[in-house]
Amino acid sequence: MKYAFLLMLIMSFSAYAEDKSVWDGVYTQTQAEAGKAGYERSCISCHADKEGEVAGHGPAPAIIGEEFMYRWTDTSVADLLDVIRQTMPEAAPNSLSGEEYAAITAYVLLLNGFPAGNRVIDPMEREELMMTYIEEAPAL
Repeated sequence: MKYAFLLMLIMSFSAYAEDKSVWDGVYTQTQAEAGKAGYERSCISCHADKEGEVAGHGPAPAIIGEEFMYRWTDTSVADLLDVIRQTMPEAAPNSLSGEEYAAITAYVLLLNGFPAGNRVIDPMEREELMMTYIEEAPAL
């Protein structure tokens, strides 16, 4: 009995320790919709929400399309969430709740064509977010 429990524990840890991809659906549609509202309130004055558009003023980095992928490919969702939280909004970094930053991160992933799934981006699940990578579309 003791060994069965230990084996189950090891198997569940190894499943948890596997790297994931944003192509696995790491946010929900509902979370991204909430993120859209937060994005429109806190981000759109500097960052466009359509590829190829420039919004606001100054050299705000692109968050959609090729420039986004160039900057974020092979980094984790935790890295993206951290940068958004630590630097935005420009006049008041880290001023939103963790859930709002997670929802905005979900919306940014949606804008870049990554699919929604059945899990939310949870800022309290840092280990899992560190093992979930932003990647180019898988080859067909």
